Amino acid sequence: MSRFQHILSYLLFALHVLLLFLLVFQEKVNIPLGLQTIGRMHPMVLHLPIGLLLVAGLFWFFKKKFEGENFEKLLKFVLAITAFTANIAALMGFFLSKEEGYTASLLTWHKYAGIVLSFLCYGLWLIDQPSTKPRIFTSALVLSIAVLLITGHYGASLTHGEDYLFPNNKVEADIVFTEDSPIFEAVIQPILKEKCYQCHNEQKTKGGLLMTTLDGLKKGGKNGPIWMSGNALQSHLIERANLPLDDKKHMPPKGKTQLTPEEIAVLSAWINDGTNTQKTLKQLAVNSPIKAYWEKNKKSHSSTPEISYDFEPANEQTRQKLNTPFRVIFPLANGSPALQADFFVRQAFKPEQLAELTEIKEQLVVLNLSNMPIKNEDLKTIGQFAHLEKLVLNNTDITGENLSSLQSLTNLKSLSLSGTKQTKNSLAQLAKLPALKQVFVWNTSLTEVEVNEIQKQFPSIRFEKGYIPTDTEMLKLTPPILENEDFVLSKPTLISFKHPLKGVTIRYTINGQQPDSLSSPAYQKPFELNTYTVLKAKAVKAHWYASDMVEYVFFKGKYHPKSVELINQPNPQYMGEGGNTLINLKKGDANDFKNKAWLGYREKPFEALFTFDTPTPIKSVMLSLGRNIGGFIFPPTSVEIWAGNSKSSLQLVQKINPVQPSKDEPVRIDPIETTLRAGNYAFVKIIARPVTKLPSWHNGKGQPGWVFIDEVFFN
Repeated sequence: MSRFQHILSYLLFALHVLLLFLLVFQEKVNIPLGLQTIGRMHPMVLHLPIGLLLVAGLFWFFKKKFEGENFEKLLKFVLAITAFTANIAALMGFFLSKEEGYTASLLTWHKYAGIVLSFLCYGLWLIDQPSTKPRIFTSALVLSIAVLLITGHYGASLTHGEDYLFPNNKVEADIVFTEDSPIFEAVIQPILKEKCYQCHNEQKTKGGLLMTTLDGLKKGGKNGPIWMSGNALQSHLIERANLPLDDKKHMPPKGKTQLTPEEIAVLSAWINDGTNTQKTLKQLAVNSPIKAYWEKNKKSHSSTPEISYDFEPANEQTRQKLNTPFRVIFPLANGSPALQADFFVRQAFKPEQLAELTEIKEQLVVLNLSNMPIKNEDLKTIGQFAHLEKLVLNNTDITGENLSSLQSLTNLKSLSLSGTKQTKNSLAQLAKLPALKQVFVWNTSLTEVEVNEIQKQFPSIRFEKGYIPTDTEMLKLTPPILENEDFVLSKPTLISFKHPLKGVTIRYTINGQQPDSLSSPAYQKPFELNTYTVLKAKAVKAHWYASDMVEYVFFKGKYHPKSVELINQPNPQYMGEGGNTLINLKKGDANDFKNKAWLGYREKPFEALFTFDTPTPIKSVMLSLGRNIGGFIFPPTSVEIWAGNSKSSLQLVQKINPVQPSKDEPVRIDPIETTLRAGNYAFVKIIARPVTKLPSWHNGKGQPGWVFIDEVFFN
């Protein structure tokens, strides 16, 4: 026997003794963290013995095609590697089995089948001798392949469900959701099913959490309930989704399909609304993000057959060019030439963005302009989109005077005018649209009597009045809508609010205090701001619960740097637009830190050098920072300001240590201002150091925190 065979013989014997020992004493075995990591390589290694055993089988059954003693050596070598890799896969599987979250019965069958397979492969190597009868070897080989199939079946069932290898061919009927469907079933459950069920099902309950049943969701996992009704920010579901992608507690895990910002917003809105699993879609406010999401995605839950279109698809480069952070263009279905356009962020909207869609006017079928500052004159642009079938104008600034501009839309079937100023006469203009089937008029100035009258006048069109609460029912108001588009004040600016519901009072403060329902100023007409201001507001109305408070931060910068040099580069995931990010006057969204308006730092401090044309009498510097405590985004531990008239001779002119949070707080824009000692400066260097270790009360205690910054202002 060769030296290699001797070494391999002893190694395989030792490995199988170890495997047998672990099996006998499995209840007393504690797996170290390092071996748990090795165990997670089990799915990668297990494919080696599978392929090698099948190759050995092919060699054996077609051995007559081979000649000479080299065949015996080759077969012996393949069997040796098969036995070795089968044993390694079994050991790794044993280590992995000590983690929680697997169905006990399936895990037991898979574990024992895998160990039996390892010993069978070892046995094949041992009996592959000239003296062994071919019939015995053939029987052992067939048995090994049979056990391989059984082991694979249980392994696939653990990972993908019990019917993965032998699926149930029963076809489930399509579920069609309507306005009367519960929000949980129509919106929340489909999101969880797509993004969470793979790891939290009856076969694989990671963290002790079963998400495929309502009882399991309410019970939660080993860390308790996954949501806290009325408080999304402190709910595990949202906290985990907002963690950095490379954080080990981030969910879904890195490598899995992630929740989109829109889905996180929908889940947050449902949790903040009380997690009522019986509340229906028609009970939602017209500008609810949940309703907007359902309207956009309900086609995927419907059994309605897809419509075929005879126009040519748009140029892909054109479509990609039109996609921006505030406007998304996407096909209605795979392979369909029909397109939908959705607009986001009211403050970022400009009329020319709507006019740019004329490049795809032949393909545009759905247009969603909800909450955008669309005015009557913009309807003429919309009238050019000849193939438009659905138009959403909820909570826009149109008054109905120019609805006749839409009469060219001969394919329009659905029109949403909720939260706009409409009259019976303005709606009468819609009667000339031949394909129109439904018009949504929630929260307009029309009375129920007027809507009923116009319904009788035009019976072929269904006018949706929306959900009308009873006198004894109390619902929660949606927050007021800020009409301003710019949060950087270059001159005195009028601040304007509105609310889609009639009779609502908007209470606000500009001194940083919380607005209350009685004593805070009531918004009556636009008011002026000309300096840095934290504006807070909420909507109140008799017999309604007050809305959630909304907060807006207005900034002002007197002096504008000529250039910015990033001395330390941000994290590759959050590069923004480089140094220009800090002086382009584009504010970031506190609910979307992946937006290019943000720079993110974690591994090293934020450090940037600002250059001015001439020495400038700067008295204060303000950093606009993001704060998301659940997402590890904290205030910096220190902010240093270095200044001077030469890059090589900067002096420290100010250092502050911002107060660190002692508990979770709402996501927000967090301004930090520091005053400088008197002087004129041509160069200013700013250093903001992230938290090196998160505090003990935080669920990421000991891990480094993040600093996110979108603008720097000099006054």
